[in-house]
Formats: sequence, structure tokens, C-alpha cells
Amino acid sequence: MSALHQALPRDFRRMSRNGGLESGGVECQAATTADGLNRQWFVGWLIARGATVYYDAMGNEFGLVELCPGAPYVMVGSHLDSQPRAGRFDGAYGVLAGATVCAELYRAAPSGETELTYNLCVVNWTGSAPGRASSPADVRRAATRRRSDVVGPRPRRRT
Repeated sequence: MSALHQALPRDFRRMSRNGGLESGGVECQAATTADGLNRQWFVGWLIARGATVYYDAMGNEFGLVELCPGAPYVMVGSHLDSQPRAGRFDGAYGVLAGATVCAELYRAAPSGETELTYNLCVVNWTGSAPGRASSPADVRRAATRRRSDVVGPRPRRRT
């Protein structure tokens, strides 16, 4: 098991502290302080593992790993925000687990441990949990578009 996979439970516990409830759940609705802290932490996590971070007009976060210039992207992820008083696995685990897999593939690609023919994209949809705001229509529409249609032609890297 790689160091990244071993770190997944620790990273998830770290992320779950933002908005954490005594019951073990989270209160991390979109556009709250807890959501902002998770988004900021996650962007740092992505950049530290080689991704370039982009945002679209809805505030969705895209961590892009280009391994095959010009190739399509395979997108994984979910949402870091939660329903009111949700379980801590509500969306956030899908984002972090998907990001961990992408980071591991990125790490293994140069050594020849794996051969990839697609680029990788990890997404954190904004307001996907409809507690305060919702973007499911935008999620479905974005899933059928090219990267440049979703995130624009110029990178806006956040450090």
C-alpha cells in the first residue's frame, strides 16, 4: 500500500474536523466557514501533489493532472460541502478518495508502474448538497463538456 493510501484516513480525519459535530457528523454547508476551510485545505493538498487548480464561474474546484497532453480528462470527485447535520462521509470522502487515486496514478506514471492514456481531473462541486445552494444542473452539464468549456482557456492557479 502506498504512502498516499495510508495517509487517506488521516487526511479524511483532518478534513472532517472542519464543521465536525460531537455526534461524529459534520455541519459543512456550502459557503460557510467550515466549507471555506475545507476548500482551502483541499486546494493545498492538490497543489502539493502536482495538480493545477482551476475554478469555474460557479466556484467548482477542478484539480487537473495533465499526463497526456491533448488527451481527454477522466473526472472523479463529489462535493466537500454537506447537508445540514450530515454524516461526515457525505460527499467529502468521494472527493478525497478520488484525489488520492489520481495522486497515486500521477506518482506512478513516470516510473512506468502504470500507463495512462487520459488526463485526470478531481472535482469538488460547489453547493452540490442542497442545504443552502444547489448546482446539480450545472454538474450534469459540465460532465459533458470539454475542460476548456468548463474551466476556461486560462489557468487561475491558487496557491
